[in-house]
Amino acid sequence: MKNFSKIIKAVAGMFVSVAFLFMTACSNSNAAPRLSPEQEMVRLTSELRDYATERTPSFQFVGNGAAGLLEVTRHEPEESVQELVRSLDGFLTESFFYTNEDDAVELQDPEMLEYLEAMMERPQTAGKAIWTLDYIEDDEQASIDKAMGRAKGYVSSTATTTALTDIPDERVQDENADDVMTVRDARNFLILLNPEAFASREAYLARLAATPYDALVIDLYYGDDPLTADEVARLQEKPQGGRRLVLSYMSIGEAADYRPYWQDAWNDSDSRPKWIAKANPDWPGSYRVRYWTDEWKHILFGSENSYLDLIMAAGFDGAFLDVMDAWQMFQ
Repeated sequence: MKNFSKIIKAVAGMFVSVAFLFMTACSNSNAAPRLSPEQEMVRLTSELRDYATERTPSFQFVGNGAAGLLEVTRHEPEESVQELVRSLDGFLTESFFYTNEDDAVELQDPEMLEYLEAMMERPQTAGKAIWTLDYIEDDEQASIDKAMGRAKGYVSSTATTTALTDIPDERVQDENADDVMTVRDARNFLILLNPEAFASREAYLARLAATPYDALVIDLYYGDDPLTADEVARLQEKPQGGRRLVLSYMSIGEAADYRPYWQDAWNDSDSRPKWIAKANPDWPGSYRVRYWTDEWKHILFGSENSYLDLIMAAGFDGAFLDVMDAWQMFQ
């Protein structure tokens, strides 16, 4: 009887242990899965793409800083990379061939350059445009930069400052009078995001309209007012003849305190919503955001006054999605 009693107790103990393990497994299975910052950035890009093209099938997207999202990893599976390539018409990478360290312009580290080129192979093979933008003041270095891009089948451009406030004086590479209806067809591009150097709205628009570029990337706003459909249509005509693309800047990884959606209460750090994360020390007034939240997505698209909807209402051909590398902060 004592031995039998021991057996009963042992079996009972086994059932308790199994029950505990079962309940623990159930509890874990019901817990929220680990958020993948990489996949959430791809998901947001895909949602923007589907929302826009459902309303305007020809609307296009160029993503900036998405190179790391093209690498298949434990947290960025093959299906997510495929979705990213589907969702973007073009991929832009800054500091591709040249980097800026301690105010000195240097050739990109060979290993990093090899990595970046490897990442671009996939979208390039899929027929997507590959753009590079390096910050160079020296004309000879700028020429070398563009030649390296051309050799790879990229469209490469340079700017003298990261502020992107001016229009270069040099002759535009591959200037042409052809109609440019897709990002892939553009042989050159200009990114000008800060128009404060221009004396007036008209001076700004006239100077842009006079440039021969195939694609312009500009801000939706001049001052506090968005560009109108008539103003965008004016910019869509190249002075030498032919139609060009006009894309609007749109940050999807950061919020800025100078944007119309910013509320005065958010200037107090204690009153900011939880989806606003840390300030970007390199860009005063800019804050990384938890871009997977419904609150941020509502600011970006889905209503008459959301950012993407305003861009589309103004007649832009597409959007330039910036700060796509924000996922790195949330790893």
